[in-house]
Amino acid sequence: MNRTLLFSALLCFSIALSSQASAGGFQLNEHGARAMAQAGAFAARANDGSAIFFNPAGLSYLRGTQLMLGATLITPSYTYYGPSNLNSNEAWEMNNKMFYPPNAYLTHTWTDGVLKGLAAGIGLTTPYGLGTEWDDDWIGRAVTREIELQTFYVMPTVSYAVNEWVAIGIGANIVISNVMLRRAVTNFDPTMDLELEGDGDLAYSFNAGIMLRPTEDIALGFTYRAETQLDFEGTANFNPPSSLESFFPGGDVTTGIALPATWFAAIAYSPMENLDIEFDYQFIGWSSYDKLAIDFAEDGENTPGLLQNDVSSPKDYEDTFIARLGAEYRLPVLGLALRGGYFFDNNPVPDKSLEPLLPDSDRHGLNIGVGIDILPDITLDLAYLHLFLMDRTTDQTTNPEGVHLDGMYSGSVNLMALNITYAF
Repeated sequence: MNRTLLFSALLCFSIALSSQASAGGFQLNEHGARAMAQAGAFAARANDGSAIFFNPAGLSYLRGTQLMLGATLITPSYTYYGPSNLNSNEAWEMNNKMFYPPNAYLTHTWTDGVLKGLAAGIGLTTPYGLGTEWDDDWIGRAVTREIELQTFYVMPTVSYAVNEWVAIGIGANIVISNVMLRRAVTNFDPTMDLELEGDGDLAYSFNAGIMLRPTEDIALGFTYRAETQLDFEGTANFNPPSSLESFFPGGDVTTGIALPATWFAAIAYSPMENLDIEFDYQFIGWSSYDKLAIDFAEDGENTPGLLQNDVSSPKDYEDTFIARLGAEYRLPVLGLALRGGYFFDNNPVPDKSLEPLLPDSDRHGLNIGVGIDILPDITLDLAYLHLFLMDRTTDQTTNPEGVHLDGMYSGSVNLMALNITYAF
């Protein structure tokens, strides 16, 4: 009974580390309006400060010093129909929330002298995160009421252009993270309210890229971001009634998750002057997220009489991919650039792991955007993305590894991005 109770009580904490809204799994790929307007197909050109994320080799082909600042506004909408395992098809709406992960890049490229071709920069991105919130009395309150995960990547980066045809780049990822969760524990009367908050230890990994320009009309890019291990230390509070306080003291908890390795392979082609078309294939190694173990400082193993015990919940995510196609057409006389794109995102979540904290499904993304030269040294980039989430039904969550919340999930996500770049 002890382990069954804690699995139910803490399952949502494990999922809280996997909440998202704009990419399969809990990944975010919108780190610059120019790239976002082209469906993220940017690794073969990476011709603004967001090269720090998309392909660090691209820094060597920029000019001078550039400061790029922006954010992406994300508004997800989900509906759950069920639970079908209880012969119900009732609609439950997720509460409307807005997220606005920021991005910032400062770069400098030397264009003459002995340092010609060398570039350096630092970036701030949020590649994983977001959250969901449902009404406190909804049918799945024992799985989740609210979660929020934030990750901040500080990315010092250098690159070098061997010549005008070949450049290489490498950067470090210094990761700061935190997580928050609220949910109900309905195994007892009266119901308890579980609250969890945690901060991640400082984590590190790297990314690297190469850019090739074999002809004036073709560019090739490859970039790799290594797996990042996050280790969280937090506090659990069950808010129990006085009759259960001695059984659920909460206290310190630790857990961890491996953020997946990912790589881009890209090709860009310019069929005519001022027009670029690019295709990117992005691989995400989600199989790194096979389980999540949660450890209590005080549990039934080391403190007899407690009903809270360590748990390990299986996830069994699968490796997956995103296929991206984008284009940009520049109107130099007007100081405008018109952009558009499409991507298909194949989700990594098996049916048994589908849940309201991560109502994930395959998705199609349609993107548009514009770039405006406000002044000779200031550019404004705007982008809009609509995500069409495929309806997804599961009857597998009632197996021993599931969350006992079968049903159908339906949703969509709107994203709007703005960046301003100052070259000086």
